Amino acid sequence: MGTQALVDAILESEPGDSVVAFFDMDGTVLAGFTAFAFAQERMKRPERADLDVAAVALRFQLGNATFPELIAASARALAGSPVDDAERMAQKIFSSTVASSIYPEARALIAAHREMGHRIVLLSAATDLQVGPIADTLAADHVICNHLERSDGVLTGEVRSPIVYGKGKADAARMYASEHRLELARAWFYTDGVEDLPLLEEVGNPQPLNPDKKLTRAASDRGWTTPRFDSRGRPSAGQVARTVLAQSAIVPSMAAGLFTGAVTRDLRQGLDLAISAWGDFSVALAGVKVDLRGEENLWSHRPSVFVFNHQSNFDGLLLMKLLRRQITAVAKKELQHYPVLGAVFTLGDVIFIDRGDRDKAVAAMQEAAERIRAGLSVAVAPEGTRQPTPHLGQFKKGAFHLAMAARVPVVPIVIHNSLDVLPKGSRIMRPATVRVDVLDPVKTTRWTNNTLDRNVAKVRGMFLDALGQAES
Repeated sequence: MGTQALVDAILESEPGDSVVAFFDMDGTVLAGFTAFAFAQERMKRPERADLDVAAVALRFQLGNATFPELIAASARALAGSPVDDAERMAQKIFSSTVASSIYPEARALIAAHREMGHRIVLLSAATDLQVGPIADTLAADHVICNHLERSDGVLTGEVRSPIVYGKGKADAARMYASEHRLELARAWFYTDGVEDLPLLEEVGNPQPLNPDKKLTRAASDRGWTTPRFDSRGRPSAGQVARTVLAQSAIVPSMAAGLFTGAVTRDLRQGLDLAISAWGDFSVALAGVKVDLRGEENLWSHRPSVFVFNHQSNFDGLLLMKLLRRQITAVAKKELQHYPVLGAVFTLGDVIFIDRGDRDKAVAAMQEAAERIRAGLSVAVAPEGTRQPTPHLGQFKKGAFHLAMAARVPVVPIVIHNSLDVLPKGSRIMRPATVRVDVLDPVKTTRWTNNTLDRNVAKVRGMFLDALGQAES
């Protein structure tokens, strides 16, 4: 059973919050294990306790230590740490490493359960430090996991009993169902590990995902399907090849543009050809399809300031495919120093902005306003930087000042899932269908400095509505 077949099965199932969907986390919702990411961070400045954890982890892998021994060692390594510091570290690790490991397929399953009104519960043997940020980004209704004990704002080095692992997971799920008057016979459970077999055998809808060898054999014996996700983790040779081809599309695209510009003696015409060709070729070669809605709004008001939510380095290629001609962009100055990309962006009239120098940033925006008055549209990411998850960041006001000064509309381009193609921190593109909504242009002719904050909030609200997200 593939992901879409599983989504269809969910959408055809019993609706309502009397049904609970339990999701294991490591290996199921995300590729790999959060414990490894935490260990890598800790080993940058290893202490004796960290070496003890590594030793117990090795014994656990060899079958010579139990999971309770492993989690107890991990808790002891954090003894005496201020809770605030530990939570900041957890958020840092999530943003830099873990967020990009979440399977888009798992997001799709969770979205299908949410559409049916089911309860979403993360049920993990990991600690609350590891699970918390993931539960937040997935908007889980509840979390069942192992909790590190706290006292007076400090981690004590102890773990709350009972331990949530193996049979302990089944016990915890049974207790949750009892407290909320739910029936496990109507529940769903997704996991990759054979240690979770006790709960798989108790729920009405058992679903191994990315199962290990032992669970694969157990699932085969019981007639359970075993879908596997390939959108994260080690890339295939085909995905690497597609990425190389997509990145190489810059060469023929720029060559064609320069040739056209030289023949026609019209540099702008050559740039337009290079931009559209680069976008078309790279998106196609990466195996990406675009589900575009509101295409007419890309062309109804030119020039404009196109504002987009920034999830991925793939966004630039996507925007070139969509906007095509008479367009430039505002980008961080660091890109100017990239060996090839910097030269191409400079040739393409990209406006580089120094985000650390307010005076230079204002000057760059004034330059952008001049480009608009000359007939070019400008694309800007008002979040200022890529986000590690699909959740919309706060908006900076530069793009909106620009539109107001040039007296042109703001056109919101809502990118739903370019993270599926190229998450932050990754270099390999994965085939996907990316949904894009181009919303109605927002006129700025009546905006003033006094109303700017309110109007920026209104535009951000349009993004939130389109993305189906709540205000953060």
